[in-house]
Amino acid sequence: MLELKNITKTFGSVIANNDVSITVHKGTIHAIVGENGAGKSTIMRIAYGFYNADSGEIFVDGNKVDIRNPHDAIALGIGMVHQHFMLVDTMTVAENIGSPLRLRGEKNIAARVKELAARLHIEPFLDRLPAELSGGQQQRVALARALAKNAPLMLLDEPLGALDRKLREHMQIEIKRLHRETGATIIYVTHDPKAAEYANQTLHLDKGTLVEAVAA
Repeated sequence: MLELKNITKTFGSVIANNDVSITVHKGTIHAIVGENGAGKSTIMRIAYGFYNADSGEIFVDGNKVDIRNPHDAIALGIGMVHQHFMLVDTMTVAENIGSPLRLRGEKNIAARVKELAARLHIEPFLDRLPAELSGGQQQRVALARALAKNAPLMLLDEPLGALDRKLREHMQIEIKRLHRETGATIIYVTHDPKAAEYANQTLHLDKGTLVEAVAA
């Protein structure tokens, strides 16, 4: 379970998150919906340690934790797919996808990379560099790399924004399949309410404030 309690974050005079409290139970999918500037990505980056909240607390499985950077989040079993891909430019697609597996010292990395690439339809690009791919292709590489981490808690920050409608719908099915097969807890940020239809609960942010929580 992940609990963000009374989180407030400001950037100068701008209030990005205003006393936001969110509880995400283990094995569920939660969607955070709102317009641009609503504070969706900020709350995710606080949960992953990119930002530190001005005030508030974070709990994982009932224990208060201090997530000061992404290394803290990873150690707690939290993975994240970023809105802006954050691929390593000097690594091939295969190397980017396989990097979490290499860090864990796993075997049969090439086979696992091929499996993930097939799931996301990027097999032809395994030997290419990220700069040689379209935005949608880079997003699929970022998703494959996140799946390789096999984290029990996944934060997805607008992960399908660069994809066309058909592939976006396909990836929504893949995310549901990931949830079903692994039991991972997923928090999914989107500005499109339709993209949140499969969530167990949809949280609506407006100007940094949580205004509504709707159960499926």
